[in-house]
Amino acid sequence: MQANLPFSPAELERRLKTAPIVIVGAKGAGGGVMGAMKLSLLLGDDPQPLEVKWKAAPASGDGWDNSPRREIAVYEVQKLFLDPDDYLVPPAVVRGIELDVYRAVTEHPSPNIAGTRCVYGALAVWLSNATQPAHALDRELFARNPRYAYHFGNLNLLHYLVNHRDARTSNFLMSTDPDNPKVFSIDNGIAFGRTLFNFFTWHFNKIRVDRLPRQSIERLRRLTRVDLDRLGVLAELRTDAEGVLRSVPPGPNLDSNQGNRVRPGIVQIGLTVTEIDAIAAHVQTLLTRIDRGNLSVF
Repeated sequence: MQANLPFSPAELERRLKTAPIVIVGAKGAGGGVMGAMKLSLLLGDDPQPLEVKWKAAPASGDGWDNSPRREIAVYEVQKLFLDPDDYLVPPAVVRGIELDVYRAVTEHPSPNIAGTRCVYGALAVWLSNATQPAHALDRELFARNPRYAYHFGNLNLLHYLVNHRDARTSNFLMSTDPDNPKVFSIDNGIAFGRTLFNFFTWHFNKIRVDRLPRQSIERLRRLTRVDLDRLGVLAELRTDAEGVLRSVPPGPNLDSNQGNRVRPGIVQIGLTVTEIDAIAAHVQTLLTRIDRGNLSVF
């Protein structure tokens, strides 16, 4: 089986959050992703570079077309019903990169969060052995290939739960392993009810397939409100003595009505209570459809 990631998602998250960084390569990410960079990083004492997609946040820490918190939230929501081997969003974290380190990207870097000495943004692992599919959903392959149906059913389920409304083909990658044709969602900023999106095409925020994986549905049945409320705080960073934002264990929710919480020396991100309520409603609506026989599981 061809690997799409060099390590487990948990290990990649840990390294991206906390390991010392050296940037050994930087170029435009391509694929129509505005402002994104493809970086090659040395993390800690690992001599093997890790390729990542990097997008520096806007000055407020969040924007309609550049939203680190939404990228992280979609990555985290998949954990509600998927095991790590089945994750469809590559490992993603928020991080502050020291200005001296960031000079490998731009000669004269400046902080994008007031009161810090770093550049804050989102890092996501660049997938290996994956290529852009001809179509986001291959209905013929869905009908005849159980593994593809399993993965794409889960992807449609994830996009439905997070109200994802950016179904351009360039936002998806498909594993080149013919025995495990997994489809990945690699650009997830237009989610959770964003009002600005492409109105002229359909998206996967509605269930577009005729059946969904039973295992995933049963895990959604077991969700509690406590499980969902944990999405209220997804990450927290605090400045160190040099003014660099560092990942710390998340504290209490600073404002459940605001997803991007920037305070002096602190950046905390999460979903708002309204966004969490919407996920809960989507789960309930979906389970009702299945229980009434309007949607199948397999």
